[in-house]
Amino acid sequence: MTRPISTRICRSVSEASDLLKLIANANRLAIACYLLEREASVSALEFELDIPQPTLSQQLSELRAAGVIEGRREGKAVVYRVVDPRIVTLVQTLRGFYADLSDVTGKARMGRLPLDQMMFD
Repeated sequence: MTRPISTRICRSVSEASDLLKLIANANRLAIACYLLEREASVSALEFELDIPQPTLSQQLSELRAAGVIEGRREGKAVVYRVVDPRIVTLVQTLRGFYADLSDVTGKARMGRLPLDQMMFD
């Protein structure tokens, strides 16, 4: 027997809300945007996104725990990549609304802008 539609909708709404809350953090969104373009180590992310290492580690941990990214060892470094196809679709949709999301790495290197300006100015 299938569950009533209202139960399925509530479950889907809750899952969607959790995903949006996860990616609503500017640091996590910047990380996801960057990792969609290329795999990167913590040191590369720290340099490119100008996120302090402790903050970066915390945000990477949350994204890993949610199954959005995964890391693999390369020598002493861990290299991360996006593995959740929902994030790919979500970030691509956001890029449609906010054209600057497609140039995260270029802006970060050129102007070293704060994340809030870098993402949506």
